[in-house]
Amino acid sequence: MLVLLGPSFAGGDDAYQRLAKVTGMLAYDLRTRLKPGIWGLIKMLADAVEAERLATALQAEGFPAVMVPREVALDPARPIVGLQGLEIQGQMLTLQLRERAMLIPVAALSSIVRAEAQVGKHSPLRASTSSATSSSTFRAVVPSSADLQVFRESGPPGNFEAFAAADLHFHSVTWIARIDARSFDFMALGIGAASPAAALDTLADRLALLAKVRVDRAARASSVASFAQQAGARGTSVPPTALPAQRGREVAGDDRLDPYSRIIGEADRILAQALALAAGAAARA
Repeated sequence: MLVLLGPSFAGGDDAYQRLAKVTGMLAYDLRTRLKPGIWGLIKMLADAVEAERLATALQAEGFPAVMVPREVALDPARPIVGLQGLEIQGQMLTLQLRERAMLIPVAALSSIVRAEAQVGKHSPLRASTSSATSSSTFRAVVPSSADLQVFRESGPPGNFEAFAAADLHFHSVTWIARIDARSFDFMALGIGAASPAAALDTLADRLALLAKVRVDRAARASSVASFAQQAGARGTSVPPTALPAQRGREVAGDDRLDPYSRIIGEADRILAQALALAAGAAARA
């Protein structure tokens, strides 16, 4: 089981000291693993009872902790479906899939994961899975557009491809809708931007504001990404194919982003359910 700490964690010396007391970990290690504003991995425990005990103790101290089964990272029941188009009509969304359109309420959105997907056998993410994990893995990396361009051009041409992507997660279903900025028609939504990545950021922020959900942009900074990278290296990544009704549609997969997105989506879903239950209990009291 993965015991995660949510984005509402604000940090601070006192908070890290309290975390150290509950977890039995060093405050220095916790500072390395857990950053304010993003999901972080506290511990990975084989014993589900022990994981529940730790999560409960953290929650009792006011920390936004949740448990996510590690199997979620490569769960075949969580396919990634390519989104061909999107319409926004008030509080309703029309998802254009390959073979049909789905009308869903905006409230069905639980979170959005915005990241750069990298695919191909010489992808930097795939190559890095063979290296040992260290605390440097958890540092925030915010490359400039020039840095990314140099990095892409430094490898053999055609061996890997990078593109801006956004995964839409939902409360009631486990499949994930992925927007690939390379082919998505942003102009149909009235979004004009200097680049597809910028247009995708605009759309992600618009949907987040409408649905009152968060956009996760921490795929390069969160300690959860380190586990996701290892998960992708240990096992064959789940083929991110569509649901049976759209089985002909293939989505470019990333053996670190895909597990990361699944974990973050499930963590956001679990936390939202817990907050809703707490709010309901408070209203009845």
